[in-house]
Amino acid sequence: MSTVTKKRLKKGVEAQRSLWGDFFMPSRARTLEWLGGVNYDNLHKSLAGIKKLMADNPNEDIAMMVNSYGGVTGIGMSFYDAVRTWLQPNLTTIGSGDVDSSGIIVFLSGSKRYLTKNTTLLFHLAGRTFEAGKRYTVVDMENMLKEDRLKDYQYACVVSDGTDGRYPPEKILEMMKKNTILTAEEAVSMGLAHKVLE
Repeated sequence: MSTVTKKRLKKGVEAQRSLWGDFFMPSRARTLEWLGGVNYDNLHKSLAGIKKLMADNPNEDIAMMVNSYGGVTGIGMSFYDAVRTWLQPNLTTIGSGDVDSSGIIVFLSGSKRYLTKNTTLLFHLAGRTFEAGKRYTVVDMENMLKEDRLKDYQYACVVSDGTDGRYPPEKILEMMKKNTILTAEEAVSMGLAHKVLE
């Protein structure tokens, strides 16, 4: 790369940093997207993308745009744990549009988190969809309830961690019970995101 090209790139980076403060968007080549449900396809695609970018350069920033209506909590937790515990990339997440339910867990996996100004976040308790005609015993139902309560508590703990403990899990559970919707600004004030991008 020529010296002139390096200077132009540096100017572009400085202009972007002054425009958005501490926010810096990595190159498009190092930007991933989580679009749609929290499901195994998106889990596999996103983890594979992160691993590939880390193999190319383990220390360079990676950005991931998140727009998700949610899905299976366990899959969201699997992504969060993989990113936070063993991969540990320099991941910046940018929430845009809907970041709902377990999509919030995906968003919280970033060490730096930003939201676009029109983003909303929806919190609710776990639920189940039942197949028509399928029979469940009382024991089956009790086990489902036990699992859903445990998932709700784990979810609330991750969200609480995202606020650096300012909101305890019990407070997050109350928000979930009320089907709470937050604006981008409200999410920043809770500490779930670092900044709203204008």
